[in-house]
Amino acid sequence: MTSGTPGPEVLVVGAGPVGLCTAIELVRRGVRVRIVDRRPEPRTGTRACTVWQRSLEVFDLMGLPVEEYLASGVPYTFRTHHFTGHPPHVRDAAQPGTPYPRPLLVGQQDTVAMLTRHLSGLGVEVERDRTAEPVGQDADGVTVRLESSDGSAELIRAGWVVGAQGPHSSVRDGMDASWEKKHYPGTQLLQVDTRWQGSLPGDPAHCHLFLTREGSLGSAPLPDGRHRFYIGVADTGRTGDPEVEEVLEAARRVTGVHDLEFHDARFNWRVRLYNAVAGSYRDGRLLLAGDSAHTLMPVTAQGMNTGVQDAFNLGWKLAAVVRGEAGDTLLDSYEAERRPVALGLAERNHRTYWGGTGPVPPFDRLYAALDHMGAGHTGLPLAYGDSPLSGQPEGVAADGPGPAAGDRVPDAPLHSPEGRLFRLIGRDSWTLLAFPADPADAESAGLAAKEIGPAGLRAGVTARVVGNAFGGTVGGGTRTLADPDGVLRAAFGAEAGAVFLVRPDGYVAFRGGAHDGAALERHLDAVLG
Repeated sequence: MTSGTPGPEVLVVGAGPVGLCTAIELVRRGVRVRIVDRRPEPRTGTRACTVWQRSLEVFDLMGLPVEEYLASGVPYTFRTHHFTGHPPHVRDAAQPGTPYPRPLLVGQQDTVAMLTRHLSGLGVEVERDRTAEPVGQDADGVTVRLESSDGSAELIRAGWVVGAQGPHSSVRDGMDASWEKKHYPGTQLLQVDTRWQGSLPGDPAHCHLFLTREGSLGSAPLPDGRHRFYIGVADTGRTGDPEVEEVLEAARRVTGVHDLEFHDARFNWRVRLYNAVAGSYRDGRLLLAGDSAHTLMPVTAQGMNTGVQDAFNLGWKLAAVVRGEAGDTLLDSYEAERRPVALGLAERNHRTYWGGTGPVPPFDRLYAALDHMGAGHTGLPLAYGDSPLSGQPEGVAADGPGPAAGDRVPDAPLHSPEGRLFRLIGRDSWTLLAFPADPADAESAGLAAKEIGPAGLRAGVTARVVGNAFGGTVGGGTRTLADPDGVLRAAFGAEAGAVFLVRPDGYVAFRGGAHDGAALERHLDAVLG
C-alpha cells in the first residue's frame, strides 16, 4: 500500500450517469477531480432508458452534445393507457415551454458512453477496478483507501468525497446516515428487451401501460428495434434473472394477449421492489447523490433522472465552496432541495404502483384522472420555493406573471452570440438580469445598472441590463442584453421592470422589483456568506 499520495479536490466514487455528471460539473468549473469505479468495464444493458425533458435541459445547460445524443435514441411520442373495462387512452408526451418537448428513449449504456467521452474531453479519465472506502475525515479533507482487484491499494487525501455508487455505497456506510428500506412484499418486477409478435393493441411506436387485475405492464420502443417490457406481478418465489419464457408468460397473463411471442430477447432481469432514502445527504465532507442517496423503484422511470438532477444541483454548489466563493449555506441547500424530491417520488411510487397483489386499484377512478395528469414526471414543474436560496421581497407577487423565486426559468431566444438564454446561464456564473422600468430609455437602463452594480461585482456573478436595443455596456461597465422584440421581458413577466438573480442551474434565486437592489445584496450575503 502506498500512502500520502496527493489527492484531488473532489473524489467522485461511481462512474454511472450520476457520478459522471457530478464530475463533469465540477471539472468544467475548474475543480481538480478524480473519479473511480469498482467495475473493470462500464456496466452493460439498457437499464434506465427514459430521459425526461428536464434531464435533457440539464444536459444542455452542462454543455453536452444534446443534438448528437438525441440522434442516438428514439423520441418518446405518445403514452397509451389500457385499463381494464375502458377503451385505450392516448396522451401526447410533448410538453411546451422547453427546447426539448419530448422525452428520449435510449439505453443507459449510451448515456454513460456520451458522458464518459465528454469527461475525457475535459481531461479526466475514469479510473476503473477501484473500490473506495473513506477511513476518516477532518476539517481539511477525507482520507480514502483505494483498492484494486489485484490487491494493490493506496491511501489518498481528497478535499471532498461524493458517493454515487448506487444502492450499495461505501461512502454512505462511512456516514452517519440512516438507510431504511420500504419493501413491497408479494410482488416483483420482470423486465426484458425483446422483439415481439402478436395482437398486442396500439401503435408499436407508442409507450404503453396496461393495468389489469393480474398486475401492470409497460412497454417502450428502443433504438435497436426491440421493446422494453416491464411487468409488475405477484411474486412467484423464484430467484435470479428470469427466463424469457417466464417474462412472456407474465406479459400474456397481464395483457390477456395469448398469441404474444418474444424473440431475440436480452437483458432479462428480476427486481424485488423497495424504496429507500438516506436520512442525510451530507456528513461533513462526505456527500451522496443518485442511488446512493435514494433508491427508487424503477416503475416510474425516475431513478436515473433524479440522480442526474442531484448531480447538477450538487456540482455547481460544491465547486463554489471548493473555490472559496461560498460556504455551508449554499452547500447545505443541496440536501434541503433534493431530499424532499426523493421522498416525494417514493411516496408517489407507494400510491401508484400495482403489481398484482393486495387490493385491486380503482381502475375507473384512475382512468378518469388521466385527463388531469400533470407534467411532474417530466421534471419541468419542479421548483425550490422553500429553499434557503430562494428570496423575494414583500410586495412582489409570487403568483404574478413570470417565474417566482425558486422557479425554473424559461428558455428564450436571445439577440446575442449565445442565441438562447440556456446557453447564457449554463456558463460558470450566477446570472443577474435587470429589466429597466422603460426598456427603450437609456437613462432608465443606467438606473437599473446602478441598482444592481454592487451585486454584479461579486465573484461568480454576471450582471446584464436587458433593454430594447442597448449595445455594449451601460452604467459603470455593466453589460447589456438586447431584447428588441420584448420576448425575454415577456417571458419573465417584467413589463414594469424587475431584477432576477438566476442560479447556474437555471432556477430563480431572487426576484425583486426594479428598485430592489439593496434586498438583492442582502440575499446574496445570506446565500454566499
